[in-house]
Amino acid sequence: MSITPPSDDLAATGIGDGWRRVALAVVIARFAIPLAALPLILQWTRARELGENIALVVLLRPQKEFLLFGGGRTRYLGEPGILPLFLAYLPLGILSVTAFFVVGRAYRTALRQGSGPAWLHRLIPPKQLDLGRKVLARRGPAVAVLGRLAAMPPTVLGAAAGLSDVDPKRYLIADLIGAVLAFAMTVGAGLALGRAYEEGGVWITVIGVVLFVLMLLLLTSWIRREADREDTVPGV
Repeated sequence: MSITPPSDDLAATGIGDGWRRVALAVVIARFAIPLAALPLILQWTRARELGENIALVVLLRPQKEFLLFGGGRTRYLGEPGILPLFLAYLPLGILSVTAFFVVGRAYRTALRQGSGPAWLHRLIPPKQLDLGRKVLARRGPAVAVLGRLAAMPPTVLGAAAGLSDVDPKRYLIADLIGAVLAFAMTVGAGLALGRAYEEGGVWITVIGVVLFVLMLLLLTSWIRREADREDTVPGV
């Protein structure tokens, strides 16, 4: 398995070989850990078992549905708490995006041309990467905020930013802002749903979850339409 990008990519981006290897290891871990954790999570089939381990679940699979559940449990039972959820979300949910940005920049030629090794395109799917490139061309680094609020993978969007000419600081700051906002929105919705469950019962909670999911889907659909507009700026 070749892991060395073309030398002209490294020279053009100014990324040291050591940083590239570290970033690549993080990207592989970001792909492998949630996948390996799935059988463990599936063992916790009951809501009680899942709730008791929700911070660990968020650490292993930093997804909105688990943050939502964690927020609801925090409101209803008083634990695990907002800070433990955020600390669990931080490594794979926020910090790993920087590694995807670095890998996107280091392997920009292979990712643009689709000529890289199979493992690279498995880690960063070409269709999602192409969507990220298009929406970045239209909206710039600010789309990182919208992508975090929507149901778009921030990791692949980070790789798309890396292979473009987006300024690293601008993009990563925008992604951090979006990540904090998305965390606050999702956990906050969970807190509200936990209160709704206390005061209104299960059906009010179900309606709230459905509305939350619909909001995410509508925002994601809008981003996809933006990417597919014919006047999208080429060359990103």
